[in-house]
Amino acid sequence: MRIVICDDLAEERAQLKDYIRRLEKDDTLELDITEYSSGEALLSAYGTRTLPDVIFLDIYMSGLTGIAVAKQLSERGYDGNVVFCTTSTDHAVESYKLKADSYLVKPYSYEDFLDAIWRCRQRLQKSQRGITFVSDRIDYNIPRRKVTFIETAGRACAVHTDDGAFTTYKKISEFESELKDEKAYLKVGRCYLVNMNRIKRLSDDSIILDSGEAVPLPSREKKKLQQTVNDWFWKVARGETDE
Repeated sequence: MRIVICDDLAEERAQLKDYIRRLEKDDTLELDITEYSSGEALLSAYGTRTLPDVIFLDIYMSGLTGIAVAKQLSERGYDGNVVFCTTSTDHAVESYKLKADSYLVKPYSYEDFLDAIWRCRQRLQKSQRGITFVSDRIDYNIPRRKVTFIETAGRACAVHTDDGAFTTYKKISEFESELKDEKAYLKVGRCYLVNMNRIKRLSDDSIILDSGEAVPLPSREKKKLQQTVNDWFWKVARGETDE
């Protein structure tokens, strides 16, 4: 596992590095650690070396804040794990919108660190699983995190992904059964399965995804679905889900 620590305080980096080395010893893991003392340094190095699996990112740094750095990383296509480390919970909801995987409030214990890294490891394992289907006689296995939503299209289904939309004759009920262990996937009406981790915002009548696409909210289920999505936002922000 490749880990990046980005914090402008040397003592904070040292503490986190000690926790990581302790985990490495306890679980006999091989962990590669890279340190940066500023968000600017991290962004400057981005793409020049193998991308990390996990980034521990301090929010309150001189220069660019951790929130600003995370936004730029997201814009550059980084889809690995981000764990914010901070002295305040003020940015919990904002960190979720940036797809942060955990939120450590300083000073945090080794057990707190283990909880955060556990969620990251769970996500890494899940990211290796895909959604399977056949389209134009080609077998596909698309990582679940790259699927924004699935919709019924006549007798077929359209699987919307970061790499475009694929048409398949696999039924949406089959996708729903395949994804029954994924709490992040929400059934919307009879025709849609939406990856809640890809939701950018809710409008009055639609779910707006980070791809710019929109899924209509059925009027009969509107309030219930809006509440489900909002509850999901808060659960992830509070670290109550491993998705």
